[in-house]
Amino acid sequence: MAWSKTPDGSFLDSTGKVLFFSKDRFVNDICLGHCCFICGAQPGSKPFNDEHVIPDWVLRKFNLFDRTLTLPNGTTIKYSRYKVPCCEECNSLMGLQIEQRISAVVNSGPQAVRDHIANGNSLEFFVWLGLIFLKTHLKDRDFRIERDRRQPDDKIGDLYDWETLHHIHCIVRCFVNGAHLDKDVFGSLGAFAAKSEGSLDEFDYADLFAAQTMLLRLGDVVLITTFNDAGGALQGAMPRLERIGGALSEIQTREVMVDFAFMNLSLKERPRFHTECDLLNETLTERAVLSDQFELGDLDYAMRGALLRQALGDRIDHLQAAGKSAQEVEKAIDDGLFTVLFNDDGKFIERSFIPLPPNVPAS
Repeated sequence: MAWSKTPDGSFLDSTGKVLFFSKDRFVNDICLGHCCFICGAQPGSKPFNDEHVIPDWVLRKFNLFDRTLTLPNGTTIKYSRYKVPCCEECNSLMGLQIEQRISAVVNSGPQAVRDHIANGNSLEFFVWLGLIFLKTHLKDRDFRIERDRRQPDDKIGDLYDWETLHHIHCIVRCFVNGAHLDKDVFGSLGAFAAKSEGSLDEFDYADLFAAQTMLLRLGDVVLITTFNDAGGALQGAMPRLERIGGALSEIQTREVMVDFAFMNLSLKERPRFHTECDLLNETLTERAVLSDQFELGDLDYAMRGALLRQALGDRIDHLQAAGKSAQEVEKAIDDGLFTVLFNDDGKFIERSFIPLPPNVPAS
């Protein structure tokens, strides 16, 4: 048997394995169903062992198995129970082809990560981060919007337009379907050195779903990526990124994530992505269509302020700025002009977090 196309627009290989999920099939089987999030296998059709949203080696490295994370509704769940449906076959394949290589690079430190990316291996990190982002939001199908059980049982995932994750799903499956990825289907990726000052943990995860932008801190390495911009966010943010003169504090990494997201949402023309399947030659290619030149639209700095509030959460309540009142800080945030990266002279702030002296309450 040869490769074939199904009525819903998906493509299958000669064994019936799904090479490409149409948007409808992706939403119904992967987002709304309980199939393996990689191959789409139905529960009971093959052995399942499910997949940790945060990879197993990361949980071990940072002793997270018995720690809890706080969900958007304020409830908590242990990292060890934070999983999505996955068959044993796909789980093992991810470990062999992705997790082993990524863990070796990350464990070698920030410079090794930057060198790995500079040497043309950004695809590996992009796929790995995409898997985590995808798993994170697929898991939101299980969590209530309202913590109060007397309220309707609506789930966080009910708020999502699942089709917006289709492109990420197409990209991250390259290790199982052998798809060729054109360079422009990748997003923006930045690797930065992180410092522990002002941070309670060596691990941090954050994302801005609408901007498909994500942050992952692993000890002294922080990775920030945008998935659907064909590199536009990095290009737009570069004038600010070039002025960063040292390791980033936790709060500074959140602002860099906001800069990526803000640039992505400000692109004048968005890239368009599609999958080409050559049934005759049995090849699969992910492609992007871009405008002739990079260009930003009008910058809505109020949107940047809203993104910053979302990224910083309750950290906003503890922000202080030299020479500015709390009211002035709040206005600067809402105007989209507040920064913990640079001082008034545009110089990188080496110490964006300064611990308060003992017995001195925060103002």
